[in-house]
Amino acid sequence: MPKRLAFAAVLLVCASALGAEQALYEIELVPSGKGDSGKIVSRDLPTLKGTVYLFHQYPTGTLISVRKSTVKQITKLSPKAAAAVNPTALKPIGDLAMQGPKSASSGGGGPRNMGRARDAAAAANAGTAGRTASPD
Repeated sequence: MPKRLAFAAVLLVCASALGAEQALYEIELVPSGKGDSGKIVSRDLPTLKGTVYLFHQYPTGTLISVRKSTVKQITKLSPKAAAAVNPTALKPIGDLAMQGPKSASSGGGGPRNMGRARDAAAAANAGTAGRTASPD
């Protein structure tokens, strides 16, 4: 019976951890005049270690340290603002150069070119069939 209670407790903790939303924090930096945006998004609350803040950058998770003197303000993002920062939204991209255009009117990249390549390969291999056949 105690094993079942322990298993249920672990299961409950795991379920609550999965259901929890990720909190994001925005770190506003003092303007440096170098044309930078002046804002960094963090996955976790920045921790002050000595004279630097340590945090994991969002979305890559890279551990970053920023000097305390360059940090202007740290704020927790609202769920609406965090959703705007989320880069997982799908963005359509155009034709890739290696694929060629996909539209039928442009005349490229479609199955027609592949058919021509197959025909050329078949014609090239047709002449070798007699030479490669065994004499038996």
